[in-house]
Amino acid sequence: MGTVRTLAIQPDEKHRLAVHEAGHTAAAFYNPDADPIYKVTIIPRGHSLGSTHMLPEHDRHTLPEAYLRVQLTTLLAGRAAEKLLLGSVSSGADDDIHRATHLARSMVARWGMDPDIGPVDLRDSEDHPFLGQQTAQPRSYSDRTAARVDQAVITLLHAAETEALQIIEARRGQIAHLVTRLEAEETLDLQAIRACLEPGTKITPFVKHRK
Repeated sequence: MGTVRTLAIQPDEKHRLAVHEAGHTAAAFYNPDADPIYKVTIIPRGHSLGSTHMLPEHDRHTLPEAYLRVQLTTLLAGRAAEKLLLGSVSSGADDDIHRATHLARSMVARWGMDPDIGPVDLRDSEDHPFLGQQTAQPRSYSDRTAARVDQAVITLLHAAETEALQIIEARRGQIAHLVTRLEAEETLDLQAIRACLEPGTKITPFVKHRK
């Protein structure tokens, strides 16, 4: 998670951070296929100014397409919240966009999850586990196919953003409550998150299982 950093954050920037993280949190909270949330914070740590913490209920050895689409939506929901609730976006979504784009490209070019392109390996790098890195490889497919891959990736990302915007629009009041409390307290556990996003619901405390 990284070391806590002490930064002088202006009130307007703190508000934007709270909106951004509330977007991630809401997208995951309201989607039953997302990994369970256990904490959200706007305390800077490592390279991050804030983070939404989720923990899978069990180990995953394969990643279903529906689960990956939820990941895309959750990744882009911070930016979507800024766009919808603040009327503008910021550079705070840099890592989210990078990760979402990489995931969407893997879905299309590695795992055959685009119905038009199908089950074809179109990756442009190779994993080298002994080197702990990826190396670029000469492209073995045409410019036309590359353009189709790019368009399929864009389509996936736009669909994920649209879903994130719909989630946030439908729950504006609850998310506004979450933003206010997150600004005030800076870190919220699942019980506090539920109190904002699902008021009146009986709380079941989250228990972190240790292996």
